Amino acid sequence: MEVEITRQVCIVLEQRKSQHAWVDHTWLPVAVLPDSGGDGTWQEAEPNGDTRVFTFGPVALTLHRRMGEAYDANIETEAPALWVMLDDADSEPVPFKVRGVTADPYEAMGALDSGEGVVERLPVPTEILHWMVDYLKQMPDPEKFRKRKRVPHSGEELKFGKVPIFEPGGRREGTTRDDT
Repeated sequence: MEVEITRQVCIVLEQRKSQHAWVDHTWLPVAVLPDSGGDGTWQEAEPNGDTRVFTFGPVALTLHRRMGEAYDANIETEAPALWVMLDDADSEPVPFKVRGVTADPYEAMGALDSGEGVVERLPVPTEILHWMVDYLKQMPDPEKFRKRKRVPHSGEELKFGKVPIFEPGGRREGTTRDDT
């Protein structure tokens, strides 16, 4: 089994006219495509009314064998997902740079917790879902949980030159708080 596998995908992003008085338009990732067409820049597709559509590719979608539990949890949900992560950028025509695409819900949660950029949950295309399932089938079963036996703690043993701070009955005889 390979340690990790990578597949190139393409991101689809829409710019829509906003109904809000303070915002002219909104940006929203709407799809991840299994083909990796593109040259690493944002390409504008045909405008559709008030909506402009941009694609970006190729973007690497990597599955690592150590994250099998996370991918498994994702696939077992009613609607498996991929997360598109975009960072703010001062660029035209799209004000974002691509951070990545992930199938790991825990990585996406970490990106959402940071509060920076855009993280959007999108449905997994069937072709990519089959690719993920095939990789997960190759993984060995996780190790069965075994509870460790407790080892009794013997406490701290006295060493030469080390004076104990406390005696078993409380503070040492003859000391008060004022002496310290």
